Amino acid sequence: MTSQKDDITLSEAFDNYLNDVIIYQNQSSRTIEMHNLVKKRFVDFAGDIPVSELNFATIRGWRDQMAGEHMKANTIRGYLVKVRVVVKYLNINGYKCINAETIGIPKRETVPVDCLDFDEIELLVRTAFMKSVGYSKFKRYRNRAMLALLFSSGLRVGELCSLNVCQIKPGENTFTIIGKGDKERLCFMDDQTHAFIDEYLALRDDNERALFVAENNKGARVHKGVVEMVVKNCAKRAGLRSTIHPHTFRHSFATNLIKNNANVVSIKEMLGHENIQTTMTYTHLANEDLLRAYNQSHTALSAV
Repeated sequence: MTSQKDDITLSEAFDNYLNDVIIYQNQSSRTIEMHNLVKKRFVDFAGDIPVSELNFATIRGWRDQMAGEHMKANTIRGYLVKVRVVVKYLNINGYKCINAETIGIPKRETVPVDCLDFDEIELLVRTAFMKSVGYSKFKRYRNRAMLALLFSSGLRVGELCSLNVCQIKPGENTFTIIGKGDKERLCFMDDQTHAFIDEYLALRDDNERALFVAENNKGARVHKGVVEMVVKNCAKRAGLRSTIHPHTFRHSFATNLIKNNANVVSIKEMLGHENIQTTMTYTHLANEDLLRAYNQSHTALSAV
């Protein structure tokens, strides 16, 4: 049994968790950024009090304040989860503090998934390749390859931007990435997407490592903002809705697999989800299609 330790402040507790867990486990920079954001918001609300003085009423008051600021329910849930893991860390390491299990976490709110049908995906890829003012031949070939790969592989936009040329092997439609949480994941692409990438790379005359670069012979790796701008511009030119963003391609990739009866566990691995419940979100869309088909095609009984 761990002996009780001397009291520390809330900010010290967050800092200790950062060093002992997040950094020690080499978790992502995004995790560190979110941890520090929650620390600031919570300490600003509660004050940098000793952890022994932390109580459920304080946490509930913070939750109510965030709700009053009209923060999204899932954002509030995520903040509370971060606080609970820090409190649990304190419990395990012998600090006098409330029991982490008393911190209630609301259920995740189901958010409608925005996805595209296959015809819309093809339209966006074709639009990316169309001649347009401000889009050089190099950018047209690059953009077509980027959008095709987003859909073909279900990559997150950050994963796409991090790809290097050496990861794409001639004649191979599989490649390995280091995804969210620094976890290795096997990814796939179809023959046509590989051909688009090959045609794009044939225009390259630099020796840069990055697969997708901002300009030919200048070497700067594309960043998320560039991909987002490309997607938004293509959606506008194609006459599609303005809500389309790079992650829409990932949603569409998963939904397409579900609708074609792919195994949910396999899809989970392809997406790099830690929890299969996240993957199950996409089954609702397939169920909606089934319901529409039922309502359109089923002959109802007459009243008796």
